Amino acid sequence: MFPHDPKHAAPPVEGHGSLLVLALLALVVGAAAGLVGAIFRLTLEQADRLRDALIAWAQGEKIAGFLFVVATCAAAALIAAWMVRRFCPHASGSGIPHVEAVLNEQIPQAPFHLIWVKFPC
Repeated sequence: MFPHDPKHAAPPVEGHGSLLVLALLALVVGAAAGLVGAIFRLTLEQADRLRDALIAWAQGEKIAGFLFVVATCAAAALIAAWMVRRFCPHASGSGIPHVEAVLNEQIPQAPFHLIWVKFPC
């Protein structure tokens, strides 16, 4: 066998092309994660303003305002619980134990639609 025999040559290794693809994918994923984070932050700010307005209104309405706030909170909790049970049971809890279990290869990764349940809940 000769040292430069083409029949026994190793397959070519992709070098800079795959690194460029990886860098571009990293940019896209980073931009998408930043966009989701920014939208989440803006949504939280809007919800905070809405909550403040609701509380200010309820303080002037005495019993009716109190009952409205309690009913709104109860309805939000029921909707969140229903969404988690119906669409993605993985969404319950903080998610940190789930991530650790996935990294330790103890359980499979959560499905992508988990985002659409975690976001409003």
